[in-house]
Amino acid sequence: MMINQSTHDHEALPPRPLRPEERDLLAEWLAAAGDVSKAFVSSRRSDSSAIYRKIVISVELDGEPTYLIDTPAGTDLWIVVQCRPVPDAYQFDSLRDALNFIRPALTDAAAPAADSDLVCRAMAGN
Repeated sequence: MMINQSTHDHEALPPRPLRPEERDLLAEWLAAAGDVSKAFVSSRRSDSSAIYRKIVISVELDGEPTYLIDTPAGTDLWIVVQCRPVPDAYQFDSLRDALNFIRPALTDAAAPAADSDLVCRAMAGN
């Protein structure tokens, strides 16, 4: 979903720190994405306020940010800011959806369990 910048000023709310399970999901996505040159969570107070507490992702070899992802404090939204080639912003209901927007590398969490259940039933002759 694209954000209309005139009606949604996501910079008004500071990004909240990532939870441990969100950091785990980022690591899982990075391992599965394959062609992402760099991804990290900016957590040093000395970092630029433009990236502090945000996920910084580069898909270019020069390492410059291509995307910034954050979740504003007090919300359940994930904001993806595309830095280049053309600046734009998008809003998602989950970190999984935000990451998959950049590179569709994470499968639905329920899908693997359902698939393995079908395999087990087929092997058991049910």
